Amino acid sequence: MDIDACNYNPDATVDDGNCAVNLDICGTCGGTIVIIEDCCPQGQVSDCNGDCGGSAVEDCAGTCGGTAVIDNCEECGGDNSTCVNYSTEIQPIFNAHCTDCHGGSGGLTLTSYNDLMENDVVEPANSTASKLIQKLRGTLGIQMPKDRDPLDETTINLIETWIDEGALHN
Repeated sequence: MDIDACNYNPDATVDDGNCAVNLDICGTCGGTIVIIEDCCPQGQVSDCNGDCGGSAVEDCAGTCGGTAVIDNCEECGGDNSTCVNYSTEIQPIFNAHCTDCHGGSGGLTLTSYNDLMENDVVEPANSTASKLIQKLRGTLGIQMPKDRDPLDETTINLIETWIDEGALHN
């Protein structure tokens, strides 16, 4: 007859003395189990829905059975639209403007992500401190590309954004 009891019955007219106020970890009214693994039969484990032997798992957003995944920008549920993509946006710039001179000679190689990152010219998440940006802007020695027109502001900004996003290998 106790409205707060898990076995409350609004039609009850007599207190049978079997008032159970709490659910145990397994959802049993008046139960005594306190460890979730003890709810399932031997050898089974409950999934995030509490189903013994179930296959539901939490997605990156913490939703049980959800479908959110981490995109190439390392954003849960993202659609890859929030980050600059190295393979499709940055490397083509290097291929078009830089690898004639920096394709394996001159101390800096820009033919691949690994080559770029081995040269310590990019400070991930800090384009201002990155020597690559300083060279492209002409604030550190000779402006690159040497003896050619500098990259336009939009292109340099794109490279800066990629660096500020963590210089991901995506």
